[in-house]
Amino acid sequence: MNDLNLWFGLSYASWLTLPRVLMQDMSEEWQQKMADLLFEYDKTYQNMPNLGTRVQITKNNKLVKTPSELISYRRPDKTWVNSLKNQVN
Repeated sequence: MNDLNLWFGLSYASWLTLPRVLMQDMSEEWQQKMADLLFEYDKTYQNMPNLGTRVQITKNNKLVKTPSELISYRRPDKTWVNSLKNQVN
């Protein structure tokens, strides 16, 4: 089993969705690696069907409004973003 399959674990997830506000808070090196991988993905799959996707936010299995902290990638709430980070001592 490869690392990508291991990352998904035993879930039945078919998609990976990451919030832009958190990705843009990652190191410049990480962001460059991610961008390179996404460009490579796009280059590989140039004939994708013209389909869209939609993200629905849930809490306790109920639809909820998207928190403003996840929408405001141009002016992120740094306190909120930092509160999500694993604080390694």
